[in-house]
Order: sequence, then C-alpha cells, then structure tokens
Amino acid sequence: MKKLLMFLVVLACLSLSAGSLLAHHGRGATYDGDKEIKLTGTLTELAWRNPDVAIYMDVKDASGKVTNWAFESSNVSTMSREGWSRNILKPGQQITVTFNPSRAGSPIGVVRTVTLADGTLIRSRGNANTLD
Repeated sequence: MKKLLMFLVVLACLSLSAGSLLAHHGRGATYDGDKEIKLTGTLTELAWRNPDVAIYMDVKDASGKVTNWAFESSNVSTMSREGWSRNILKPGQQITVTFNPSRAGSPIGVVRTVTLADGTLIRSRGNANTLD
C-alpha cells in the first residue's frame, strides 16, 4: 500500500510539473505571422537574456512622435550559434527591423531580419553575420 501511495504522489508531482516544462509561450496568439512590417529607427537596447533576446528601438513617425518598439528574437544559445553576441548591436545605431507585428497593435513584434545602416543584413532566423 505504501508503494502504491508513493507511486501516486510521484506521478501527481510529475504531472503538475509537466505543464511548466511545456509552458514556453506560443507566438501565434500574440503575433501576426502572415504580416511583415519594416521600420527604421535608433537602437536603444539589445537585451541579451533568456528566455529570448530582445531588441528595443526608437521609431519617429511622420509627426515627430517617438515610439519605443520591442522586438522578440530567439534565445541566447540559438542567437550565439547564429553568430550573434551581446556586442553585435550598440545603442545609438540606426537599424531597420523587419518583423511580424502584434495582433493587438502594440509596439512589439518578432524579428525576422535586422539591417544595419551600411546595408549589412543580420538575421535572427537562419545564419547571422558575425560583426564583432
């Protein structure tokens, strides 16, 4: 009886923890994968962290209003394998980001490509050029 009870307790614990193991966010509900937008602006931060590397950029609209956009990319280990590092982009750089936008219209998106002012293309998906 003790073995059966212990087995059920262990099984219950494993079942409860399985949800958190599979809980990495799905992007489909948040971002529009069928739509791509391209914006140019000034890099304010490259947040080199897990679960995902983030790129923050100030974009000025036609009226002069500045909006800080946040772009989600892959995790640190994936980005490193693709040639990225925490020094690949520097605050103040002019960059162009192609991304899948938020379905809610928020100033957020998932990065598809980053292009530097000199035309150098860096991708967050596939192989990136090493720039440092």
